[in-house]
Amino acid sequence: MVEILIKRYNNRKLYNTAQRCYVTLEDIANYIALGHTVKVVDHESGQDFTTTILAQVIVDQERRLGGLLPRSLLSRLIRIGESHVNELSESLQAFLAPQEFVNRHIRLRLERLKRRGDLDESEFERLIMGLLDPEIQIEGAKSCQDSEDESKEVHSEIEQLWQDLEALERAVDALARPPKS
Repeated sequence: MVEILIKRYNNRKLYNTAQRCYVTLEDIANYIALGHTVKVVDHESGQDFTTTILAQVIVDQERRLGGLLPRSLLSRLIRIGESHVNELSESLQAFLAPQEFVNRHIRLRLERLKRRGDLDESEFERLIMGLLDPEIQIEGAKSCQDSEDESKEVHSEIEQLWQDLEALERAVDALARPPKS
């Protein structure tokens, strides 16, 4: 998978730095459909506009194709407002990439324990290696659509990760409680 760097100019034109040509929102949609990662930055400031441009890609597809997103979903997104956007984002990430979501949360909790001094470096590394099995990380995972057996196996691994995460949360909670006198 290749990351394609797109520069956004003041006139809102988008420029593919690798191919040295201007591109459209449809071109960006095609890059993503082919499995590429797209990063869009402002030409002058370097500010990241990726999310904004991806939203524009969705709007463009909705305009061209129609019916891409149900009206009720769009209305609900607007009603949610800023206060719940982070929760929505986390939920979507958990739905779209559950292994990555679980791995990120396991790593965050282990790092917190390490910072507090509840885990030394060797124990931290041991837990990382044991809990974040490279075979189920997104970077190294095979496509789960290849076979139904692989899908069931991945689902089982995800369930195990959730159980490990819950056990880790209980351990963190136990460590955070003051000792009984």
